[in-house]
Amino acid sequence: MRPVPTAPLAIMELGDADFAAGIDGQPCVVVAFRTPGVAEWTAFAPTFAAAAARHPDVRFATVNVARSPALAAQFDVRATPTLMIFCSNIVVFANPGALPAEGLEQVLAGVRALDMDEVRRQVANVDPLVVGDGAVPASAPLAAPADDLAIEAHLRAPLRALLPELAARLSAGGLVAIRDAFEPEFAERMFRSLDECTAWRVHDGGEGDFHYHHHNLYDNAAFPQDLAWCSRIFDSAATKDWVTRMSGRPCPGPTEFSASWYLPGDHSLPHNDVAHSEGAFSRQVAYVWHLAKNWRPEWGGALYWCSKGCYLPPTFNTLWLFNVGPESNHFVTHVSPYARGKRLAINGWWTGAGAVGERAWKGPEHIRGDGAEIVVY
Repeated sequence: MRPVPTAPLAIMELGDADFAAGIDGQPCVVVAFRTPGVAEWTAFAPTFAAAAARHPDVRFATVNVARSPALAAQFDVRATPTLMIFCSNIVVFANPGALPAEGLEQVLAGVRALDMDEVRRQVANVDPLVVGDGAVPASAPLAAPADDLAIEAHLRAPLRALLPELAARLSAGGLVAIRDAFEPEFAERMFRSLDECTAWRVHDGGEGDFHYHHHNLYDNAAFPQDLAWCSRIFDSAATKDWVTRMSGRPCPGPTEFSASWYLPGDHSLPHNDVAHSEGAFSRQVAYVWHLAKNWRPEWGGALYWCSKGCYLPPTFNTLWLFNVGPESNHFVTHVSPYARGKRLAINGWWTGAGAVGERAWKGPEHIRGDGAEIVVY
């Protein structure tokens, strides 16, 4: 491993050949993806070196993206410097751009506060970090018939009698929360699929006043087996018929399906989801299926519904639905550096060719039945 001239005793330089060895098995590794000679890195390097000197028990390393473009591509590094922190082979922090010394110290304090025993329990079955081949650990297929692709078949039975009452609420612009939405076996299986996955990639971007930074699975080829199976359920003709009945909007287009993991610092600023999809289709109905376990509200990562001023922390097995339109403004609040759980979700949009609406529901409102409840905001 090649030492960096600015701090030869404290900072290692990693490349394609030794990156996995430098990360694997380490309790905490702070990695700066850098481009030598770039002004922002030149200005940040002393801050990085000083932090390394203050934290001798933490491994600090850099990656020269000019020498290791494959590594930069694997971790979706789009700007340098980009700072990533690995704990037990898992990216727990990622940020493009330089941090001030105080900000870096705050991040490191948050990482130190993580319950690593809990993290290790959660990822006990995850394969060691593999560099280059993007391998994803396989899981057994869901124990369900291959042709059982209707989303209704996996919703809890007590909810099904309440669902016809959703149409008017969704059509009017309401945000619908279906608590304990899916059968427990299905929800647990999809949680394990995301929890064990190692193919997450950071996505950062935006335009104007909108910005996002979070970790996702967008590439179908990288989906774990169970997640790929779930995508077929959300994209099935039977499910699209169900969404059309529930929302009042025809949704025959391709379903946009992905998964997200919001790590400390991740966020998504206010937006309304109005956007074109494939071909002549546009986003019609949004869904977010939260799979975070034991998540505390003070950790952030909440869905904030702007029109009603509702702060809605993620709760396990809650399915959120809303019709996309100019008034469907919302955002995901920053995840705290002290968060200790995994803010996991399956999310996306059903698409169609119709125009989006502009009316807003005046809730909140409750729809209750025997052992089931739906909330409309």
